[in-house]
Amino acid sequence: MAEEELKYYRKLLDTHYVLRGNTCTSWTRIPDVTAVASCFGDLVDPVGKWTLLHASEYRDEHDPSSVEEQDPIVLLDTRSRWTIAIEPDGREATAAEVMRRLSAGGEAFCIFGGGSPEWQYSRDGGKPLRVKHIKDDEPDVRVLGALIGDLPCREDSSGENWLEAAYTLAERITGVRLGDAWLREPHDGYIIRKTTRDVLPENLRDHPILLDPEIAAIAADPHGHRRKVVELSARVAVEVTGLGSEVIRDALAAASSRLVPAELWKQVQELALQSGRHDLLGTLSAQTAAFNALLGALDPNDRRAAGLASHWASRIEGGTSDQRARLAVLQACAKYL
Repeated sequence: MAEEELKYYRKLLDTHYVLRGNTCTSWTRIPDVTAVASCFGDLVDPVGKWTLLHASEYRDEHDPSSVEEQDPIVLLDTRSRWTIAIEPDGREATAAEVMRRLSAGGEAFCIFGGGSPEWQYSRDGGKPLRVKHIKDDEPDVRVLGALIGDLPCREDSSGENWLEAAYTLAERITGVRLGDAWLREPHDGYIIRKTTRDVLPENLRDHPILLDPEIAAIAADPHGHRRKVVELSARVAVEVTGLGSEVIRDALAAASSRLVPAELWKQVQELALQSGRHDLLGTLSAQTAAFNALLGALDPNDRRAAGLASHWASRIEGGTSDQRARLAVLQACAKYL
């Protein structure tokens, strides 16, 4: 029996290879698709009927640093009293809080492919049972023991059938067979617009630094303030270390405008190299970190510049509590980008 099921899903996954990649498929007892979409986030933007291919192409056609690329896409439809959700190039359902919402008053199951596949099961909003492919500690799967049976989808299972087995387990739980026709049909599409609480870690969500209008605006819309994240990260790094010269001032201005003369980039690079030569082996001085932050800020790619500038600035020890809080918010926003 298991071999026939595995053979079926092997063919299905080979036909719809996107499911083997960074795609998450979920099943929930919640019957209303709008209610299910709201489980993924507070701001739900319906986009009409989309096929899986359409959603994947939409992902590919948008610039990686754009808002559309970053906000999750969810395709939803109901079958046999279950609502099925597919996230192309997404895995929001694997977050514990999302699984809790999806299983509230019922049960939910999700599968994520990609390089580190996993499945999760939750009932009545409880803590999800999470099983990853190949891991040292095996979780207690007795709650699904009878349904798992001989399926090779535990953490200690090896071989090439792990993902096929996970989809077979989903069918055994839900009684719903995922089919080729369903995967080709259009379904209700939603873009989940992430909120500030999704961007910032819990310890920063109510921090007084968010009373600063400039910081609050960045946290509320990191994508719309990408270059501001870059500029402020470099500026705080310079302020904390007390660096000051005409080259530094020119570099800060260039980071803000994104117009970087080649000669200026070389000058900042040379300053970073010179500073690094004086650092003790295995250590990084605050001055070198600041030069690296400034150098990163000169990268013309907004996302990469934000990541580099905030990373190096955050490695600088010292500064006021206000400066440290600013850098923490900026780094969180850069990671979100």
